[in-house]
Amino acid sequence: MSRNDPFQHRDQHLPPRTRRILHLDVDAFLASVECAMHPELRGKPLVIGGLPNERNLVMTSSYEARAHGIHPGMRLSEAHRLCPRAIFRRGDSQAANRLREEMARVVMRYSPVVQIASIDDLLVDLTGTGRLLGAAFDVGVRLRQEIWEEVQLPVTIGIATNVTLSRLAGKLAKPRGVAEIWPGHEATFLTDLPVEQLPGVGHRTRRLLERFAIRTAGDLRRVSREVLFASFGRLGLVLHDRARGIDPEAVLPTWFADKGGQLRRRVPRSIRRDSTFEPEESSRWRVEAMLAYLVDRALFKLRGCGLHVATLEVQLRHVDTRPPSLRRAREQGQEEQLQGAVRRVRRTLDSPSDSTDRISRMALEMLRSLPRRRTLVKRVGIELSNFSSSTGWQGSLFSDPQTDRPPQESGPSGSHADRQRRLDDAVDELRERFGFGRMLRGSSVPLKQTHELGPDGFRLRTPSLNQ
Repeated sequence: MSRNDPFQHRDQHLPPRTRRILHLDVDAFLASVECAMHPELRGKPLVIGGLPNERNLVMTSSYEARAHGIHPGMRLSEAHRLCPRAIFRRGDSQAANRLREEMARVVMRYSPVVQIASIDDLLVDLTGTGRLLGAAFDVGVRLRQEIWEEVQLPVTIGIATNVTLSRLAGKLAKPRGVAEIWPGHEATFLTDLPVEQLPGVGHRTRRLLERFAIRTAGDLRRVSREVLFASFGRLGLVLHDRARGIDPEAVLPTWFADKGGQLRRRVPRSIRRDSTFEPEESSRWRVEAMLAYLVDRALFKLRGCGLHVATLEVQLRHVDTRPPSLRRAREQGQEEQLQGAVRRVRRTLDSPSDSTDRISRMALEMLRSLPRRRTLVKRVGIELSNFSSSTGWQGSLFSDPQTDRPPQESGPSGSHADRQRRLDDAVDELRERFGFGRMLRGSSVPLKQTHELGPDGFRLRTPSLNQ
């Protein structure tokens, strides 16, 4: 091979089909989104989560703010005390979603196998692209530059032979770096890695491992599979593999091309919408109004995906007023034996549906079926699962005498379900054109007394849930 051969690069001697996985993580994502939308904020201490006088927690902060000791999970008042000159913002979830989609489009120029793993990171499978694109490391450098030039988001990139190792490599490169674990050197990389950096090792697991003098992945690698399974169950088997750099998880593409060549988002496993009340809510009708709004948002996305739902779950969380001893017992896995603060009810529909009216009425019945407590409500939410593809709408020839009024010449005709279907279609079309917040159902209007309403909907406490 000549020196000027364009296909000569550092990956050319790897065995065929060697996996090359890239993990892209946006540095301080919500803070970086604010800087992308408002360039004058760059280089300044920026805190995302709310205003200093609010009871919220810090969601993320810029690296300039982190230099003052501010970190996610800290109270906003404490962050203001540590850095009075910091700039506090609530965060813009709609802008975050839009910029994340733009970033994904840049990445898809290099590979169709792109997975949006969470709100701020993507996974890319470059296996088999070496002859076309060159070395995976060079692709990572180009991607980092193109994303910054086109989307104005700083990213850190980790490269390895599987998902877990690419995430670990990315942690070494923060911020705005590119790091690679070369194939065949996984064991060397993991030998001195602190065990708490392995995915799946939380504080409790780390403390248990330290009791046996296991402090690094190399120490964990010396423990047999049988001992780990006996000590930690299925988690022990996962840790056994991860300490050896083994991870068979595949990158599941978020989009696929249909027969017409258009990109379509893959069917999600579930759709969840919930919101935390700040301050805690005592009014039952406001809780019901929030649930109705969350159902409306969830069904808007469901119809956008062309799906019907068969299973609903309503969740209600009260302020936990139990003694600290019972709270600790719950954290140790004994929640089923205690009367916890979270209530759930789950039901399956007799037939799948995508009707906002039908799902809202059922969700409200489920909420009212939960036992009432004489404590404030902290959170309410809805989760949709068990999806099936929508095959179109079959109108009803006759109206239901119990729920539908007879057709009239001066009003809309058809069954109640037919009219609700036409209403959903009309509202969805208007929201697509003018924004979700421009059209509100009557059940959600009471929230205007307590929540700020914008073109994209009510501003909820957690920006990542405001979608």
